[in-house]
Amino acid sequence: MGQTRYEQVSEYICTRITSGEYSIGSKIPTENELGERLGVSRPTVRQALDGLARAGYLTRIRGKGTFVTQPKVVHESTTFLTGYREESRKNNRVLRTRVLELEVERAPEHVALALELEPGEKVTRLTRVRHLEGYNNNAPVVYTTLYVPLKLFPDMSQIDFTDASFYEILASRNLEVKHAERKLEVMLADRQVTAGLEISPFEPVIFISSKGRTAAMTPIEYTESHYPAGSSSFLIEINR
Repeated sequence: MGQTRYEQVSEYICTRITSGEYSIGSKIPTENELGERLGVSRPTVRQALDGLARAGYLTRIRGKGTFVTQPKVVHESTTFLTGYREESRKNNRVLRTRVLELEVERAPEHVALALELEPGEKVTRLTRVRHLEGYNNNAPVVYTTLYVPLKLFPDMSQIDFTDASFYEILASRNLEVKHAERKLEVMLADRQVTAGLEISPFEPVIFISSKGRTAAMTPIEYTESHYPAGSSSFLIEINR
């Protein structure tokens, strides 16, 4: 079955975005120009442009035209249990990680509550910034801090997590995360986070807090992740 006119217009534009002919930030031809060039009606062109705008490839500004934008990163952490490194490999992305802090400390009250620890118990805190090579001029895509009970992973602070996968290391120690509880909200982050993400303090972030449990339902990690709202979207799958 052949392509519809709508699909032909969408493919025409996407091909030129991918090739760089329509570069990020550039203005593409008008609806009339595209219609004449492709031999289709203006409503068909408008439908294709609206679809590409919803997908994050274009932005339409009334009175000025249609411009190419950097598509948002689609994060899949809301659909299955995996580490960000594994997710990146699955989508053929090259992940780069910068470790900001790796310290042993007494668990903050909300962390102790999440990990079901006694007041004053110690945790190892790991803070990292990640970016995807070649995406958005290598701007950070997530700022994440995770906490692990010291008693369950006593030598965690001795490991270099620049290239190591936290979830794979847990699995190698029979501490694999088998169940997770996650909460998502949009908020303004503190200056430490916005500086790490290289965004304005007034730009919202998507905040996801997550508690991971082992097969025995023992809390093994509590994570707080901040994603720039302007460049992030999330895939959520629901089965019945």
